[in-house]
Amino acid sequence: MAKSSTERAPAVAGKKASKPVNPIINLYLIAYNWASFAGWSYVLIQTVRTLVATGGDYTKVYGVVGDQLVWVQTAAVLEILHSLFGLVKSPVGTTAMQVASRLLLVWGICTLFPLPEVRHYWGFTTMTIAWCITECIRYAYYALNLVNMGPSFLVWCRYTFFYILYPVGAGSEAIEIYQALPFAHTIHPGYYYFLVAMLCIYPPGFFVMYTHMIGQRKRYLGPAKAKKSQ
Repeated sequence: MAKSSTERAPAVAGKKASKPVNPIINLYLIAYNWASFAGWSYVLIQTVRTLVATGGDYTKVYGVVGDQLVWVQTAAVLEILHSLFGLVKSPVGTTAMQVASRLLLVWGICTLFPLPEVRHYWGFTTMTIAWCITECIRYAYYALNLVNMGPSFLVWCRYTFFYILYPVGAGSEAIEIYQALPFAHTIHPGYYYFLVAMLCIYPPGFFVMYTHMIGQRKRYLGPAKAKKSQ
C-alpha cells in the first residue's frame, strides 16, 4: 500500500539538524491526509450500510460505492508527487508501484470489465473493506503525527491489524484479477498475459510487504520500544 510518511527524525547531537518544516506544506499534508481519511471512511460506512440493509448481499456493494472507490483511490496519485517533490520521505519508486497496483484494480479491472463476475463477486467487497480499514488507520496516523500527536492505540492498530487486513486485501485483489482473466482477451491478448504475470508476482510481493510490516511492528511495538517509553 502506498505510504506518505511524514514523520520527522529528531536532531542528534553532533549531526546536522533536520531541515525545518515549511508550515504551508505541513498544513497541506494535514489537509490531504484528513481528506483522504474522510473519503475512505465514507466508502467504508456506505459498504457496511449496504451489507446491513441487504442482509449481507455483497452483489449490491459495487453499485453503491464503486465510483467513489475509484476516485478516492485515484487521489492517491498525489502521493507519488509528494515523494517526487520531497514533501514526504517515502521513496518515489516504492510509492509509485504501490499506487499503480491499486489503480490496476480500480481502473484496469473493475472499471474496464463492467461484468457481474468482476464487480458483483464477493472479492470486490472484501477487498474494499480491507482497503478502507487500512487507509483510515494510515491516514489518521499520518495526520496526527504531523501535529505531534500519535495515540498509542492508533500505533497499535496500524502495526497489528495488517496481520488480517494484508492477507484479506491482497488475496481479494488476486481473486478479482483472476475473475477478469476470461474476459481479458476481449481487450487484447497481451492484456491477458499481463494479468497472468501480475498474479504470478502477487505471492512474492505479498511476502516482501508482509515481512516488512512484521519488522516494522517489532520496531514500533517491540520490547525495546516499550522499555524506552516507560
